[in-house]
Amino acid sequence: MSDHRFIAAMDHSGGSTPSTLERYGAEYTEDNMFDKIHDMRLRMVHSPEFNDKNISAAILFRDSVTRGMVNILDEKGIDTFLKIDNGCDEDGTLKQFPVKQILEWATNDIGPKIYGTKMRSIVKGVGMIHPVLKQQFTLARTIWDYGLVPIIEPEVPIDHPIKGEVEDALMYYLQEFLDEYPGKCILKLTPPEVPNLYHNLTVTHNVERVVFLSGGYSTEEACNRLGLNEGVSASFSRALSEGLYAHQTAEEFNKRISDNIKLISNSC
Repeated sequence: MSDHRFIAAMDHSGGSTPSTLERYGAEYTEDNMFDKIHDMRLRMVHSPEFNDKNISAAILFRDSVTRGMVNILDEKGIDTFLKIDNGCDEDGTLKQFPVKQILEWATNDIGPKIYGTKMRSIVKGVGMIHPVLKQQFTLARTIWDYGLVPIIEPEVPIDHPIKGEVEDALMYYLQEFLDEYPGKCILKLTPPEVPNLYHNLTVTHNVERVVFLSGGYSTEEACNRLGLNEGVSASFSRALSEGLYAHQTAEEFNKRISDNIKLISNSC
C-alpha cells in the first residue's frame, strides 16, 4: 500500500450535519437530515478514487454504522473508526457518555470488526490542556483494553489568538501523558504554526500515527500546512468534501472528490 493514504473523517453528527448539508446544497428537514447526509457519504464512498490505495480508514458516526457503512468499507479494504463522544461541554471537554456500553456494541454487534474509535475535545486555552488529555487518555486505556485503537483529538481552533503558544504546551503535555500510556493510539491534531512541532510524536513507540485535521482550512491551505510536516498524514473532513454539491452529475461529483483526494494524498 502507498504511504500516502489518509483517514477520511465522515463522522458528522447532529451538531455538524446541518452546516455540512448547507455547504453541500441539499435541502433537509430535522426528520430527514441523517438520510440526506448518508446519501452524501454513499456518493463519496462509491466514487472511484475512494479506495484502499488512497484511503486507509474512515471515521463514522453511529448512524452510518447502523446503516451498514462498515460493511461497504470493509468490502473496499478500508478500516473504520467509530466516533464515540457526545460532543463537548462549555469548557471544551468531552461530555460524559456510556463508553463501556458503546464499546460493547462496537465490538460485538456491528459485524465486520471496526479498527478503533475517535473522540474530540476543543482546547480553548493552555489551562484546559491537562484536564482534556487526562480525560481522553483515561478513556483511551479502556478503549485499548477492548482491543480497539483510540484516536485522541485535542483540537486547537485554527483562529485561536495564541495558537502557537497553546500548541507548544500541548506538545509538552502529550509527551507527558504518552510516557504513562500503556497502549497504542493515533493522535489527531490541528496543523501547527511551527512546522514539525509534533515530529517527535511520530516516532513515539505507542503512537501508531499522527494525523492532521483540516479544522476549517480550505483544502489547499490544509494540504499546504500538511506538506510542511514530515511523518504525518491527514484525517480531513471539510477539506475532503470541499466543492461537492448535491446538484452535481456523477461525473462532476467524482471529478471533484478525485481532485481533493489526490491533493490530500500527495501532501501526506
